[in-house]
Amino acid sequence: MTSPLPLDHEHLQKLATADLVRPDHLLGAHPATENGVEGVRFALWAPNATHVSVVGDFNDWNGFDNAMNRMDFGCWGVFVPAARHGQRYKFRITGQHGQTQDKMDPYGTYFETRPATGSIVWNQPYEWQDGEWMKQRSAGFDRPVSIYECHAPSWGRRDDGWFLNYRELAHRLGDYVQYMGYTHVELLGVMEHPFDGSWGYQVTGYYAPTSRMGNPEDFKYLVDHLHGMGIGVILDWVPGHFPTDPAGLANFDGGPLFEYADPRKGFHQDWNTLIFDYGRNEVVMFLIGSAVKWLQDFHVDGLRVDAVASMLYLDFSRTEWLPNIHGGRENLEAIAFLKRLNEVTHHMAPGVMMIAEESTSFPGVTTPAPFGLGFDYKWAMGWMNDNLGYFKEDPLWRAHHHHALTFFNVYRTSENYMLAISHDEVVHLKKSMVMKMPGEWYAQRAQYRAFLAMMWTTPGKKLLFMGQEFGQSTEWNHDAELPWYMADQPDHRGIMNLVRRLNELYVSRPDWHVADTREEGMVWISADDAEHSVYAYLRRDPDGNTWSLTVANLTPVYRDLYPVGVPQGGDYRLLLSTDDGEFGGFGTQQPDLTAKAEGWNGQTHHLRLNLPPNSVLVLEPAAFLSPGEVAGTDETPAVQHVEPAPIQRGEREWVGGAPSELAARTAQAQEAEARLIQPEEAREGTPSVHPPVQGGGQAWVGTESASVSEQTPSEGSAGLEAGPEAQATPVELESTRTVTARASRKVTESPAAEPAEGTAAPKSRKPRASRAKKPAVEPEAMADGAEPAKPRRTRKPKAVPEMGADGTPVEGEIAPKPRKSRAKKATAAPEDAPAQSVVAQDTPAEE
Repeated sequence: MTSPLPLDHEHLQKLATADLVRPDHLLGAHPATENGVEGVRFALWAPNATHVSVVGDFNDWNGFDNAMNRMDFGCWGVFVPAARHGQRYKFRITGQHGQTQDKMDPYGTYFETRPATGSIVWNQPYEWQDGEWMKQRSAGFDRPVSIYECHAPSWGRRDDGWFLNYRELAHRLGDYVQYMGYTHVELLGVMEHPFDGSWGYQVTGYYAPTSRMGNPEDFKYLVDHLHGMGIGVILDWVPGHFPTDPAGLANFDGGPLFEYADPRKGFHQDWNTLIFDYGRNEVVMFLIGSAVKWLQDFHVDGLRVDAVASMLYLDFSRTEWLPNIHGGRENLEAIAFLKRLNEVTHHMAPGVMMIAEESTSFPGVTTPAPFGLGFDYKWAMGWMNDNLGYFKEDPLWRAHHHHALTFFNVYRTSENYMLAISHDEVVHLKKSMVMKMPGEWYAQRAQYRAFLAMMWTTPGKKLLFMGQEFGQSTEWNHDAELPWYMADQPDHRGIMNLVRRLNELYVSRPDWHVADTREEGMVWISADDAEHSVYAYLRRDPDGNTWSLTVANLTPVYRDLYPVGVPQGGDYRLLLSTDDGEFGGFGTQQPDLTAKAEGWNGQTHHLRLNLPPNSVLVLEPAAFLSPGEVAGTDETPAVQHVEPAPIQRGEREWVGGAPSELAARTAQAQEAEARLIQPEEAREGTPSVHPPVQGGGQAWVGTESASVSEQTPSEGSAGLEAGPEAQATPVELESTRTVTARASRKVTESPAAEPAEGTAAPKSRKPRASRAKKPAVEPEAMADGAEPAKPRRTRKPKAVPEMGADGTPVEGEIAPKPRKSRAKKATAAPEDAPAQSVVAQDTPAEE
């Protein structure tokens, strides 16, 4: 137990001058001994009151027995010998206008369960067992922070429908959170509040855990037990507003005291609540003392400060407002309070994390005070809105919103961000997370799994509200227990398994959490393939060699052998596929995970991946190269070989089946790649807009014309050889079956097809010449010896062998139209030149 501070002039002055960071040691109810007599000392701040007395079980609620004495700086105090631990009490306050009302103790540590509002004398000791945890706790900037947001009263209930006790909750919640792999729990609805429907965000007891679930020692046991399991505890804390309940802080001493007097500044129209007066030192100390008590006395590891934006701006959600002294819209007093709050909490409780729910672009939220507000983290509300907006779109239209998912990368290093999908996103007819996704049930689950995988692989700490970890299909209901029966159904169990696997990877992989706020922590490989809604990026550990590749396909279309650039060659292994059958998918396999030496996406190598619909793949190299080796600067390479990590409770190799099957599929993939690597000009006649790089042609499919590899140096194609692919925006590659079928059809339909696939095309330079050179093939064939006409600007027929003796076309013959068909262009070649076919595209040009 803590001995109370004396009610002398010195300590009362410290409260009045904002120098007393633990005012709860001075005011409130404290068991004490005076002149050898045991009792309880009561103290209160009520400067506008004309009379104050304490009433309770010890005096049969008689307001005349224990009148309080007026003291300095608007405080009142009295020692009651008859009062004991566990007794109820209130302060009976008479205001300047003669009205009298009974008020809860603002500094009360325990209250009656609603609807009763009495305060309870309480100051019991507790023996903590988390000494090692407290020594090592940290804000976790370079550590994994995966938070399970939990509304304790509705997370679980007893069989009779009543709330779990904090001690019961400690074991059930602790076991579940540890099983799911989270690092922290964030509890909302913990501080005492009168109305269940407020979810605990309209607080009346800023120093007390709600009595719905037990007493303060029960709550301490919850925190202690979770610490023993390696789980941190964060609380939602609401210093922005308080309810208008008559027993609470509203009009506490007969008029505005804790709130601003002017309703244009002191009343929230949206929430029907009152706003704290941050210009009063006693109010500032009241709030800071509350924060420090939770962090020190209850061993809480952090506070998530609610509705910071409403505190920062005087015009927040209002049309009539009062400007500050400079004529601006910022609440300068609230800004000063937040800076002071973060300075004091970090000094009084080292290692805690202070988190701001701030939804605007206010600068410096996580910049240390005095230059910024001093928070450790800020909720990434912009990321949340952009991502949810994108995933709500029908996949048919996602190409038009492609950069909604890449925009976060523009500003992600400006603050220390926390990616939060909170309770606010699954209430008030907003639907649960899985039901926000378009399409039928399977597609909804597939898209939600892809969303979760992208969230966990995006820089920023993680927070997910309860129920969403198993894909709850109904909205959250604060009056009922979570629908746990859903977690036993295979469709929902798959989502739960995915979240477990994501947390497992997130905690074990430094590249997923050590460089959230550093530019080099994430590198985009492909951010512009809007046509196919495909994203690819790397997560890196800048201080080590570890990195991983994430590839997302966010449309319901299979993409076979999709090329994705990687920075090094060698074998790769699949860490995660949201299409895995264990997660509720189809289990699409990857036939070949060996990087090809051809460059792609600006990288030196590339992989050909089978991308399932609405899915995310995460891969890593089998052996990590040092940055110098990747750049080719190390003289003595030293490859760090890494053993495969265990995957989801048991080793599982991501291969394409039996060895014979794998060999056949690998050969098929290699054969298809030879056809897939085509020049860009061959893609349905679309002209190239990307010049070749390093002598490599672009890789496209669906070609019918000669490939770049068929050009020879003498014809102006020096440096364009059949070699590495050039950097370009990837296109949707057709499957092996499609390319093979087209090749067979072309061979069958071509009148002069090659006898066998893979045979080198005969040397014949003129048919391989570019279209620009074709009009100059036979200049002597012109009847008048003039310059040959441009083939696209005249309908005058060219000279052909079928001519009459007088030099005119044979009567009845119709001149061909080579300008409208690529196939006809070959008629301008000499008669002994063989016709080209698709087979020739598979064969490199002869030197």
